[in-house]
Amino acid sequence: MIPNTLFAAIYVRVSTEEQAKEGISVDAQVDKCNAFCKARDWEVFKVYRDAGYSAGTMKRPAMELLLRDAQEKKFNIILVYKIDRFSRNLKDLIMVLEDLKKQKINFTSVTEQIDTTSAMGEAFFQIIGVFAQLERGMVKERVELAFDRKIKFGEALFRAPLGYVYQKKELVPDPENSDKIEEIFEMWAQGIDYKEICSKFNLPASTLYSLIKNPIYVGKIKYKGQLFKGKHKPLIGQDLFNTANKIGGSNAR
Repeated sequence: MIPNTLFAAIYVRVSTEEQAKEGISVDAQVDKCNAFCKARDWEVFKVYRDAGYSAGTMKRPAMELLLRDAQEKKFNIILVYKIDRFSRNLKDLIMVLEDLKKQKINFTSVTEQIDTTSAMGEAFFQIIGVFAQLERGMVKERVELAFDRKIKFGEALFRAPLGYVYQKKELVPDPENSDKIEEIFEMWAQGIDYKEICSKFNLPASTLYSLIKNPIYVGKIKYKGQLFKGKHKPLIGQDLFNTANKIGGSNAR
């Protein structure tokens, strides 16, 4: 970038339906944004166009490129004709604007009183930050509530480990791999070297160690440092699990 020069990334978007109904073409938006930049002596870095895409999601080709370029700090300002061209999802808007603030990139709208290059704009960013923190807290609470509910009903929390698969959101033995689990535990309990076990079952050592320690194979689920009874069928007995874990150190050596 040229020192002391402000470079603006212009983002324009329209859905096909909107363009037909309202006549807000991408070219019209570009013209308005270019004039806005010229009046403020901003250099236009690039025009990012999403034609025929809804603002309900951030998964738009030009939008994704814009945000990647923002991470690389290729410009100082993002300029839109109207804020709903950028996003109509308040949560997405809040999170993106907070990320832009961290990158020291300002956000401005041609038709609305949103200009983060001003003192009022800085206050706007502070408000956005509060809402972003609130949203993160609410997401965390929802996740914890969902996990607590799953634990209450004995449901697994994470992806199916080796030996299991999900069927209708329930953990069930995998017909192709469930019989391997008992053999793995038995070999480990007999003190057979971990390299031999890894080679036979084509497992990385880290996966093997995690498998041996996983109480899910005896029908239990670990959550927040505690064990809970699961709804799923155990693949090995508790005695074998205890024996395997008692001698784990010798196998590792």
